[in-house]
Amino acid sequence: MKLGFRLPRFMASTVETGPERPRPILDGHCGSVRNAWKLPPHTVALVGRPAVWFAFDVSTPRLSLGIGQIPALRLVWEQDFGGHLFLAITGDDASSVTVVEAGPVNRNGTGALVPFCYPEDDFAKRGVVDFEPIVIEPPNGLSKEFFAQLVCRTQRDYDGDQEYLAVEMSFLRVGRDSNSYAIGVLLACGVDERAIQKPTKAMRWEWLGYPGAEDPVHRSNFGAYLGAPTALADGVVDVAFHNADAGVRLSIVGGKPGGTARLPDGTDVQLDQLGRIVFSPDDAQRHGLPSKHTDPPQQIRDRRHFPPNPAPAGAVITLIVDGKPEPLGPGMEHRGTIVDRHDALSLATLRSVSGGDVVLPLQELGVELRDPKRVDQLMRVGNEVTVGLHRDRRPKIIAHGSAAAQDTSTWHRFHAPPWRNVFATSAIALVALGIGAAIFWRRR
Repeated sequence: MKLGFRLPRFMASTVETGPERPRPILDGHCGSVRNAWKLPPHTVALVGRPAVWFAFDVSTPRLSLGIGQIPALRLVWEQDFGGHLFLAITGDDASSVTVVEAGPVNRNGTGALVPFCYPEDDFAKRGVVDFEPIVIEPPNGLSKEFFAQLVCRTQRDYDGDQEYLAVEMSFLRVGRDSNSYAIGVLLACGVDERAIQKPTKAMRWEWLGYPGAEDPVHRSNFGAYLGAPTALADGVVDVAFHNADAGVRLSIVGGKPGGTARLPDGTDVQLDQLGRIVFSPDDAQRHGLPSKHTDPPQQIRDRRHFPPNPAPAGAVITLIVDGKPEPLGPGMEHRGTIVDRHDALSLATLRSVSGGDVVLPLQELGVELRDPKRVDQLMRVGNEVTVGLHRDRRPKIIAHGSAAAQDTSTWHRFHAPPWRNVFATSAIALVALGIGAAIFWRRR
């Protein structure tokens, strides 16, 4: 009896499959494919499909046993490991979609995370889809047309200075994947991470899910940076996000969830359930927004475009220190007390020991410090903290005073120590062990 055992596409990856050769896009344009998802015009949708999977295919021959026979048997089992997220955008003509997605610059999965073009319509046609597309509604205040155009422009603004990581362990291994890119694009377009829906009608199940989605690419990699916020009346705050040329990218006003806000020109506007409304540059100008314009910080002025040695952790984020933008660079730290927090805009203000104010973007800070939940817990009014980065860009967040006891008793994400520290500690331990063994041997 002869048994057949095959392992087709064992640990297959979509980087290597499809009738068309996938390719990186380094000239700033976006890929275009047929609208296999039947999305309506002027739609931005988040689409997911398998990226890495394995399959077992076991078969037996047909056997004749005199008066009867045993038919051939076949067992096929596939399992998806991790999914790939991308954005599909339609314009006036919905027969095709613009695809915004990313992948590795090198076919072996190394190098930079760059815009990419996969045959997404072919995957969809063959049913290689994880869930029904999630329509991303424009942030409150933006038109569908402007939002779709901004998503495509964001890909053109991307600098490619971010190292690719094929299988990411969020907030542990340094590097980002295609899911980090897709979510990073949305956040750079004014979408609040709390407003991104989770897949509900799943067709396939991923063991690892979409890990990089929790670790989005920073806005700075798209040339966007935080401006200085301004307090208006009744707890309302307005703040702008700027482009690399210092122009206004978006102007955001935040206040009470579901409430109203009065703008500088006297107009009253309705806020969404998160307490936000977002204005395009033209609409913002008509309403006298933003209240403050902010020049680019140093890391935006010094941006590298598609360098041969991409930064493992990508671009550094922007803080507002005494009204001016500054990068949270390696070796920097700020110690003080949290004196204000604005949840609608995800901003907190730290009053430093010298008396100055540091505005902290909580969502990006949580990603940069590799522990969003801990950042959220510590950045509460009244807590004294130190935030910063070690010189090798490892996270530094220390609680002081009454917050320290609670922080000590709280579970923190594990961060692997630097290799040189591991090597030095191991060497010292081996020397100490050798000395101890020698003393023990002499005393025998």
